[in-house]
Amino acid sequence: MILYLVRHGETDFNIQKRYTGSTDIPINCKGIEQANQLAEKLKQNTFDIIITSSLICAKQTVEIINKTLNLSIVVINEFSERNLGVYEGLTHDEIKKKHPDLWERNCIRQADDAPTNGETWNEFDNRIKSALQKLENNYFGKNVLLIAHAGVAMIINRYYKNLTFEEMCNGFRLGNCEIVEYTIKT
Repeated sequence: MILYLVRHGETDFNIQKRYTGSTDIPINCKGIEQANQLAEKLKQNTFDIIITSSLICAKQTVEIINKTLNLSIVVINEFSERNLGVYEGLTHDEIKKKHPDLWERNCIRQADDAPTNGETWNEFDNRIKSALQKLENNYFGKNVLLIAHAGVAMIINRYYKNLTFEEMCNGFRLGNCEIVEYTIKT
């Protein structure tokens, strides 16, 4: 399987530097433009299927891309972004004021900790790995285009490059409508 991983188009939360997590917000005008540019770039490739997260920013990005590619789309909820609990919709400064104890213990960057009502990195990691294993089983030998999120991209990169949690947190970042390719031999 060759997995082409794309992060959704830009949202207003992205430019406002707000934690989005599982909050379901649309892409903005720039995100629409990014998705249209990406569609032009992707039409040179051959894909067998498009997989998307269930969040609207990913689904809107897919809808725009698929006007050019015209492929079957499968929504897989497990590829949705990490649930960030009480951090969702807030900036760093707002979190420091509203949740100083959580901010102080740096819960967002700990493998087994999370903002209140949120998902830990380990829980998130297990969810994404399980979804990837299903992809590998169901689409062996296929070219798969996956539209997802920044945190999902970090976990996928960790999984396929065999990185530690620390290496994952201090390295790879996928920008809006950027694409990265992984060749998976199972």
